[in-house]
Amino acid sequence: MKMRYSLIPSRAVGDCRITHGTFRTLASLCLFTSINGICFPNQTTLADIRGVRRPVITQQLNQLRMYGYVVDLEPVGKKHPKGFKRGNRYFVPTFEQDQPPPLEIIRFDDPGDYRRPPYVYI
Repeated sequence: MKMRYSLIPSRAVGDCRITHGTFRTLASLCLFTSINGICFPNQTTLADIRGVRRPVITQQLNQLRMYGYVVDLEPVGKKHPKGFKRGNRYFVPTFEQDQPPPLEIIRFDDPGDYRRPPYVYI
């Protein structure tokens, strides 16, 4: 099933501090957000969607963090056996003053099938 739309913070549209590529990374990240604004795609998936290399995504996520478009949350679950650490978990606030949901919601938040694409768009 294809995703039909994505909610992107409207304040990012006119924000001249972020580059066009960074905006596209934010849009790619928002493809995976749940109703609570939580998502946990890995950077390789975001790089595949964007058609760029993973270090580019890392740099753009740092820019999004700096301007408050992405907030890092504590990872949940077990570490992958070959992974460096547990997976990333992000909160994408719609408004600047939005706070991440309580830990009980973060732990059990599920983006649902609409937000979990069966394949990568290239």
